[in-house]
Amino acid sequence: MPARSTTPASNQTADKLLSVMEAFACQPEPVKLSDLARELDMNVSTLYRFTSSLQKCGYVNQLADGRYEISLKLCYLADRIQRRKDVTLILHPFASEACSIFGESAHIAVQDGPMIVYTDNVVSQAQTLTIQQHIGKTAPMYVTGIGKLFLSQMDEKALDDYIEKSGLKAYTPNTITTKDAMLAEFAFLRENGFLYDNEECEPGVRCVAVPVRDFTGRIVAGISISGPAPRLTDDAVARHIGAFKDIASRASEALGYMGQDK
Repeated sequence: MPARSTTPASNQTADKLLSVMEAFACQPEPVKLSDLARELDMNVSTLYRFTSSLQKCGYVNQLADGRYEISLKLCYLADRIQRRKDVTLILHPFASEACSIFGESAHIAVQDGPMIVYTDNVVSQAQTLTIQQHIGKTAPMYVTGIGKLFLSQMDEKALDDYIEKSGLKAYTPNTITTKDAMLAEFAFLRENGFLYDNEECEPGVRCVAVPVRDFTGRIVAGISISGPAPRLTDDAVARHIGAFKDIASRASEALGYMGQDK
């Protein structure tokens, strides 16, 4: 009996699509499908189907003379991945410092469309019960402290569009579900320099989040401290918030922020 292969089964359609994308990327100039089909040893009609899918998704452009070329969308995706990785590496020591000060778990998150995605965490060793957001986990912006930081820099039209699309579904009795309540959060941020998630995403879990800005002055990440609500009280936050905001300031300086919000 033949040995069972440990290699995952190949998806031939996906393999071919990726081969076509790579072939387009390697062309020194725009190319006719007939020429590319010969290079790939692929039927022209098959290549056309793959090319149409790539064109529909914005990865390939068709020129006026009928030739095709790879678009810059891959560069955009690569840039987003690279910036996310670099930001996380730079901010990790600051999250570790915040974790040590509060004695609670610290997280780093960035915006990803209408969501935030957690890119790093530092789990507190001071507590037996900790709150940990796993790397790669996503959450709607309006129910998290970090997410509301990103929403705060939207103009009114963008915020209205976000609210309409998200629907502001209530996850807990404390979830913000109106624009007025959201605007009140932004006013609190302007006055105090941080935001809470006051059991808005998960019952019994609180977090406090500070913004991290880059050289443009825009918020590009957030650092948050999460803990059980009975421990992460207003008094507990008040004892450490000055140091936490100082961490955010130094983290922003590490990303080139010069102290002038935009």
